[in-house]
Amino acid sequence: MADPIVSQSFPEFMVASSMIDYVPSEKERCKLILLMLLGRRNEISLFHLSSALQVSRNTVLLDLKNIKEMLKGSDLHLAYTRRDGYDLHGREMEKRNWLVKLVREVLQLPNGKAWLFSVTELSSDEVKLMQKRMEQAEKHLQVQFTDEMLEELPHIFALLKRRIKRGQILQRHELDHQEIRETREYQIAKELFGQDDSGEPELLFIALQLLSSNLLSAAPAEDEQTARLTEAIDQMLQTFEQLACITFHEKEHLIERMLFHLRPAYYRIQYGFPVKNPLLDVVVKEHGELHHLVKKSIHSFKALLKKDIPESECAYITMLIGGWLQKQGDSLSERWKALVVCSNGISVSKLLLETLRELFPEFIFLDAISVREFADYELDYDLVFSTVFLNTNKKWFLVKPLLLDEEKRRLRMHVSQELLGFNPMQIDLEQLIGVIQQHAAIENKSTLKTSLKRFFQIKSSPYILEDRNRKKPDLADLLTSETILIHKGVSTWQDAIHLASTPLIDMGSIDPGYVDAMIRMYDPSQPYIVIAPRVALPHARPEDGVSRLTMSMLCMKEGVAFAKGLTVNVVIVIAAVDRKQHLKALMQLNQLVSDPVNVTQIIQAGKKREYPSFG
Repeated sequence: MADPIVSQSFPEFMVASSMIDYVPSEKERCKLILLMLLGRRNEISLFHLSSALQVSRNTVLLDLKNIKEMLKGSDLHLAYTRRDGYDLHGREMEKRNWLVKLVREVLQLPNGKAWLFSVTELSSDEVKLMQKRMEQAEKHLQVQFTDEMLEELPHIFALLKRRIKRGQILQRHELDHQEIRETREYQIAKELFGQDDSGEPELLFIALQLLSSNLLSAAPAEDEQTARLTEAIDQMLQTFEQLACITFHEKEHLIERMLFHLRPAYYRIQYGFPVKNPLLDVVVKEHGELHHLVKKSIHSFKALLKKDIPESECAYITMLIGGWLQKQGDSLSERWKALVVCSNGISVSKLLLETLRELFPEFIFLDAISVREFADYELDYDLVFSTVFLNTNKKWFLVKPLLLDEEKRRLRMHVSQELLGFNPMQIDLEQLIGVIQQHAAIENKSTLKTSLKRFFQIKSSPYILEDRNRKKPDLADLLTSETILIHKGVSTWQDAIHLASTPLIDMGSIDPGYVDAMIRMYDPSQPYIVIAPRVALPHARPEDGVSRLTMSMLCMKEGVAFAKGLTVNVVIVIAAVDRKQHLKALMQLNQLVSDPVNVTQIIQAGKKREYPSFG
């Protein structure tokens, strides 16, 4: 380890000697060559490149070939002439963006600063001058840049100053934005860099670097753009509160904190300065549901930018919101996470989602998706509300696409009973608090009431677990030769349900009233009982007349209309005694009829033994 006094006194010597410790990879060499082409004063030949990188000429030629591939899709291309050597041709703005990007990436390399000084031939005096100007900028702006920005920006500004002196300047049409002129950063750029005879576009570009840089602290800005951004953040947080069923404490402070990060992010995204988030993979893996809700909440920010928000920037927002929730003691992991699966189109799906979100404000509804999307859904969830039967081992509830008030009430009671073992709607919180008050002092009655309400809404209980000791019959146990009917056809869907139910009535498994209930509950305008093409599964509640778990199947050669445009050939009646015992058979049935080949085989079978296996 070198003596600190030697390092401070002879920085150029330390730069040259430290490079021995690290050999850049092929990809890193390409970045160094590009930075060399953008940053050096003189013409660059193959010899210069080979000498600077300490590799053979053949290696450099291969690197130059790779650089041509790297530049595809950009406005830059690599050029060579005997007189001028190697150079980059293209718009100056594109070159500036590459320069900023390359400086930041090279500084991240082992001994990156040494390599940067070597390939660009920057002097320590050039960088120190810009460091002093950065310190002045901090005082003028009343900000404190992050250590990373204080490391990067002086090198970037020194190389920009060099390009300006060489006449490699921006044209007005490349950067001419009034919103930048209205910021305090633009005024500081004029004060700090105006003495270099920098033109208007150059001052705008320097101001843009200041605007897009992360800060540790800052006095609040008062320009019009900041006001619009503040409003967008407020809307974003309101949307998140609705989606996540939470309320942010000290919301004004959270808005200030988010503005602190999103103001630089706004300019990075708006003007194409990508930023890498080293924690992106961790955020997506460890906080996937939170990240998902954040991405669904940022529409106001996207509308302000009129651009998509990069995943890396979204992850930073997730980290900010996640940290705030942790600070206020609110964890999304304690909330039930639900999916809505609907096969009735986008408008109906959204209506059902909003209905359920209003009905169950304690749940986090992640998405409203189609049956096809459900098969590949990756986020973790606890329960599903679906308009069709699904093959899932999660807790799921069958609902109609459009729910009437009485149906909402029954669904609320059903879900509460299934998940909690009791109906929280029947609990009188005021009476409960009165009992507590008789035996303990209550400091804040309102807070206690909120906590009790949350406890009864989201607290887990043994009732959510399936009874694994109870034998659940297979599909083959329920669909037997005694419960299968083969028929030419019937006139109406009501006749089909009546005919399909006859084996179960003859066996005493259901009452005739159960058949009437199935017909009464079905609405052809909402054909949720059609679970697959040409297959219907009518059913009613256990209390409508079921004595034991059974199933029957009617196979018709000629189909019958169950709704407009929906012809059914196979009608399967399910009579369930509770909400659990039939689930295994139901999943097996869903797997069976999801394959059109199996459905065709069932319809075409002339005898019961020709049906595909129900096992």
